[in-house]
Amino acid sequence: MVNTRLVLLVTFAVFLTSAFCAQAQTKTVPTTATAEEVQSQNSKSAGSVAAGSPFTRDTEDSSSNKPDRENARKFYKTAEKYGRSKLFRQAVQYFQEALKHDPDYPEALYGLGRAYINLGSFKDAVETFEKLLKLDPNSADAYTALGEAYAKLREENHGSPIQNESAAVESVGLPVKPVAKGSESGGNIAPRKNDLTGVYKVGIGDVLDIHIAGSSTADSTLFTVSSTGTVEYPILGQSMNVLGLTTNEISEKIGAELKHRAIGNASDTQVGVRDYNSHTILVSGLVKEPGTKILRREAIPLYVVLADAQPLPEAAQVTVISQHADKTRIIDLANAEETSMLVLPGDVVSVGTTEKQFFYVGGEVKSPGELPFHKGLTLTQAIFSAGGVTLRGEKVQLSRGSGNALLTLNEFKLKEINKGKVPDPLIQPGDRIMVLH
Repeated sequence: MVNTRLVLLVTFAVFLTSAFCAQAQTKTVPTTATAEEVQSQNSKSAGSVAAGSPFTRDTEDSSSNKPDRENARKFYKTAEKYGRSKLFRQAVQYFQEALKHDPDYPEALYGLGRAYINLGSFKDAVETFEKLLKLDPNSADAYTALGEAYAKLREENHGSPIQNESAAVESVGLPVKPVAKGSESGGNIAPRKNDLTGVYKVGIGDVLDIHIAGSSTADSTLFTVSSTGTVEYPILGQSMNVLGLTTNEISEKIGAELKHRAIGNASDTQVGVRDYNSHTILVSGLVKEPGTKILRREAIPLYVVLADAQPLPEAAQVTVISQHADKTRIIDLANAEETSMLVLPGDVVSVGTTEKQFFYVGGEVKSPGELPFHKGLTLTQAIFSAGGVTLRGEKVQLSRGSGNALLTLNEFKLKEINKGKVPDPLIQPGDRIMVLH
């Protein structure tokens, strides 16, 4: 009986011990696993900062730009908030921080440029929008903002003597170019002929605002230039020819007449242009804002006109028809140097797509025929696009139209071109290339 009870007690004790151990094990395993996960996460986090870990380096190399872009986005959003609150100085700081992390962040560049305009830092705005256009040459918003920045910078450096915000202004802005000393500051030195962007000569239909210091007349100070190029100024008692004169020259002319009549001093006269009407160009084609544009200078760069007109995405080239030149110019929109050409009053600017052009390759090439032309294509590149020469190809005949229905013929040896002995010539649309044995 004792043995039976002893056995039962021992069995019950073993059962309790086993149950306790099983319960302890079920609670311990997850805790241990969690500790191991935390330890693993900590080691990974430490590894992302520690140098010398090949795994970490590979991970960073595969997504090296992701953290920078995320940081740039955070700074950009903060800058936007400051901009909406009109705290533009703070906005500039955060846009700059965003660009430190991602220098090619177009939205940050655009926001920075707009903030600079609001702060009156027009030169910085111009530089910022020019950077943006290098990233995205087809951005209509960037062109428009650049034109606005140029216009404000021009007004800041060379403003008219009389400012009136309600007055009509030109549709396009102006870039800043140095003006010859004395040309627009009351001096007697005439502006250089090629400095057309720094001067405005009054034309028919312009409205002048003429003020004379100390004058008590209640009459209007606004005078329209007539079709004969004159204005009727009451104090002088006669019409005065102002066609082709700058505002400074008109001021001096009126001042000299007043002094001659002992009415006042030469320096008492101020003349400004209230409404610019005489200098116009016509813009048409693939633009958002076609129509007549009014200029406030004798000439402006083409890219400023385009900034105002806003070319559509499919636009690729510009045709400029000028009454001041003998031939029509076709400009590639992607060529910054070509779009810097000056546009003059009376010019017609048409924005369109690029017409498909071709050249022709025959003879000892693997794929002869008609091939699409693009600007900058060289002779050897044209031959490569035709599949390259066969084993027998050695020399090339290049035939080109001369404009009088006759062809001009030039011969080249491929070996001399490949060895750098002679230049690799550029081809033109319509060229005929024959590879010979």
